[in-house]
Amino acid sequence: MSTNEIDRRTFGKAAGIAGLTALAWSPATAAQAAGEPVTTTSPDGTITAHFRVRDGRPEYSITCGEQVVLDWSGMGFELGGGMRLGEAAELLATAADELDETWQPVWGSHEEIRSHCRSTVLHLREQIEFTVEFRVFDDGVGFRYFFVPQPGFGDFEVLDEFTEFRFTADHTAWSTPANYDSVEYLHTETPLSEAGGLHPWQESRDDAERLGDLATPLTLRLADDLYLAVHEAALFNYPDMTLTKIDGGPSLRSALVPRKGEGRRKALLRAPFPTPWRTFLITRTPGELVESSLVLNLNEPCAIEDTSWIRPGTFTGIWWEIHKGRNTWIEGPDLGATTENTLRAIDFAADNQVPYVVAEGWNKGWQTGGDFGDDQDFLTPNSQFDLQRVLHHARERGVQFLAHNETGGGIDNYEQQMDRAFAMYEELGIPGIKTGYAGDIDAHYHHDQWMVNHYQRVIHKAARHRLMINAHEPIKGTGIERTYPNFVTREGARGIEYDAWSQGNPPEHTVTLPFTTMLAGPFDYTPGIFDITWYPPQSPQDDHGTDNDGTRVHTTRAHQLALYPVLLSGMQQLADVPEHYTDVPEFEFLRGIPASWDETRVLQGEIGDYITMARRSGADWYVGTLTDEQARSLQVPLDFLGEGGYVAEVYGDAAETDLDTNPHAVRIERWLVDAATVVPAELTRGGGHAMRISPAGPDDTGTAAHP
Repeated sequence: MSTNEIDRRTFGKAAGIAGLTALAWSPATAAQAAGEPVTTTSPDGTITAHFRVRDGRPEYSITCGEQVVLDWSGMGFELGGGMRLGEAAELLATAADELDETWQPVWGSHEEIRSHCRSTVLHLREQIEFTVEFRVFDDGVGFRYFFVPQPGFGDFEVLDEFTEFRFTADHTAWSTPANYDSVEYLHTETPLSEAGGLHPWQESRDDAERLGDLATPLTLRLADDLYLAVHEAALFNYPDMTLTKIDGGPSLRSALVPRKGEGRRKALLRAPFPTPWRTFLITRTPGELVESSLVLNLNEPCAIEDTSWIRPGTFTGIWWEIHKGRNTWIEGPDLGATTENTLRAIDFAADNQVPYVVAEGWNKGWQTGGDFGDDQDFLTPNSQFDLQRVLHHARERGVQFLAHNETGGGIDNYEQQMDRAFAMYEELGIPGIKTGYAGDIDAHYHHDQWMVNHYQRVIHKAARHRLMINAHEPIKGTGIERTYPNFVTREGARGIEYDAWSQGNPPEHTVTLPFTTMLAGPFDYTPGIFDITWYPPQSPQDDHGTDNDGTRVHTTRAHQLALYPVLLSGMQQLADVPEHYTDVPEFEFLRGIPASWDETRVLQGEIGDYITMARRSGADWYVGTLTDEQARSLQVPLDFLGEGGYVAEVYGDAAETDLDTNPHAVRIERWLVDAATVVPAELTRGGGHAMRISPAGPDDTGTAAHP
């Protein structure tokens, strides 16, 4: 399928010429043509997007009540052939509409989502004709440009996009640097003018020339009761948008990832073409940012007719011990992905209601050091891995094996094998793939237009073969899992593997990610490490003779439990090795835990400090509370429960739990609760508190009521 065919299928009538011609257009009034703003207000009347053409310059601003969210900000492009848009534009016509639908995701945070907004489309002319569409929801705004097909304008180049974000003050920002190849950074909390630097815990990198100013999502506090997240939605056939400072900040403008080695060229396009949406989540509390479905709502409906094979769930397998140095990806005596090791992982999964197993390094082509991407063989097992035996045993035990495809940056090699490999996986009954893109890509940046299309080609081919995708070293999320729900998760963040071999992630990291990275969509943080120190520091060697290098996870074990209801991922890993879960009572919380939810609520939270998240699956609620490096006493109200009595299984930091000296201790309790109950959560530094709450049954009458 060609790139343009992908675009046409993805966007369909809603973004095409048919959609535009069906609108009820009104010629621009003389006042509007002279610069009077055209306004679009949210259904509840709180948020307004303003658009005007002033002295030929298209501009927009956003207000929330009486507060200015963004001041007048410029819009436009530099196209190939010396064409510039945004300097001498004319407003020709406008069209307004109200869109209201309720839809059911295949999986995610909610069983049902309402998309209700007011829309305005502006028809402009400046050398060519183009449109700008605004959609204003009760929790934010999205706008996009649309390049209209017209005589003499078909294929075209984008050299730059001039979308500005002019803020009214130097707001507090939670940010990461922009990098054309990676999103694996810790967030810093700074004034916006100082945003984009490295966190003190993060080591410097040797690819500093690729650092831009800021990546998205960018989260800001505009006032004590006003929060904003800047991002994009529906990123197809277009480069990733990063942000660069204007005159040192705090105002910003778009900075598209270039095509490597192609000078100033950012994108090659063909009209008709809609750009990704530029999105603004606007809420009164941080938790409402997390609850928003705006980014999803700006994507097109599901493009896969039969989705019955898309089954989110947890997975385990051969991964953490490789990062900790016990095993490797390389064939030989230390290989992790052997038949015997994988069979043991399958047995553990079968015994503990874990539906999927992955074994990194199962295929031929892994090498020690240097580039190995062009040598990877995605159809042939390594000499120590009997694929047929593994699959047969998995079928007998009711578990499914996930293939691992590490490209190593060898994209051409991967694309040459994808059709055959995906067909083979489908024939063998393999339900999904964990892809990887570690290393440089010779001809492209990970986030340029060509690679955005590569990730999309993988999703399309995978859908044809009924395969789910968990992409590592990916392009960031922009809500396309609504359209292609087989894209069940992506790495998308600096994950827990950094705790295995570097200074690691500070406790504040996991209470920042829900308010930042997770606003882009689900991501695979790979949580669930129970042996926080991988054998106590006083033991210089583990039982396999591997040196303990002193690296560790910087949370308590209860914090690791609570990550599961807090972090959304359609494939959620139980990342530790099976023996660290065996005969551990608190592992009961993770046995059979869902990866898709019917309802989600943020009960409380402050960015980078703490969060309490409640998610419902069927009749059961799972509640997770996390704190940063500060110990906290929090109150968790259960007023989201329905009528009647419930049983709460509680897993929290114990009185003796200490982040430094005793991170493994977990207090387990069982209480009768109801909607009037408020549960105290006592959290040590880096601590956590998790609950599974189920309707009480006849056998629970002897359970003590919560005091």
